[in-house]
Amino acid sequence: MRSRFFPVFAAILMSSLVSAADVTLADLQKMTARYAPVSLRVDTSKLSAGDKAALARLIEAGRLINHLFLQQIWSGNPGMEAELRRDQTPLGRARYEYFELNKGPWSDLDDHQAFLPGVPPRKPEGANFYPQNITKAEFEAWAKTLSPGARTLAEGFFSVITRGADGKLRAVPYAEAYKQDLAALAALLRDAAKATDNATLKHFLELRADAFLSNDYY
Repeated sequence: MRSRFFPVFAAILMSSLVSAADVTLADLQKMTARYAPVSLRVDTSKLSAGDKAALARLIEAGRLINHLFLQQIWSGNPGMEAELRRDQTPLGRARYEYFELNKGPWSDLDDHQAFLPGVPPRKPEGANFYPQNITKAEFEAWAKTLSPGARTLAEGFFSVITRGADGKLRAVPYAEAYKQDLAALAALLRDAAKATDNATLKHFLELRADAFLSNDYY
């Protein structure tokens, strides 16, 4: 995760905006310039052929994790990312670049205010892990009605809270909520485990692949 700060000039910039629709190309360029580009390089020449093959699979897995993370931040992220990618105007490219930096249409350095039109004015506090219309009081009251096991799942780190058509809340394990993506991730990690000749890494990857499907991360 990036460290977050709130520069005075950023606050002035965002407070002067009437709405996200008013964020101009120049505004976005100034906002993006606050991030310092860093090149990460690694020498893979000493890796074994098996480890190189494993690394390729792990890079694929990382891209899939990024896609999954976008969904977790906000349900509208995948569609918005695709739309922004298609816009090749200068403003469209600037919007896409800043969207990628923030993994969504809200500026982390500006108190999570929207910089794109047509989205909630601030980043949802519960991200996409909870229904947007839920309150803390409602969640806590509902959780108290659950069995110990169900409550552990609902209050844990590896579930999504959804609301059915009947208005009732439900805790959905990651393994179910993100079944397709996690199955693909598990397959990639198992391929990497087969390729590597590092026994410790092989064991870790196999356990993590199992966790994606069982929802037991401990």
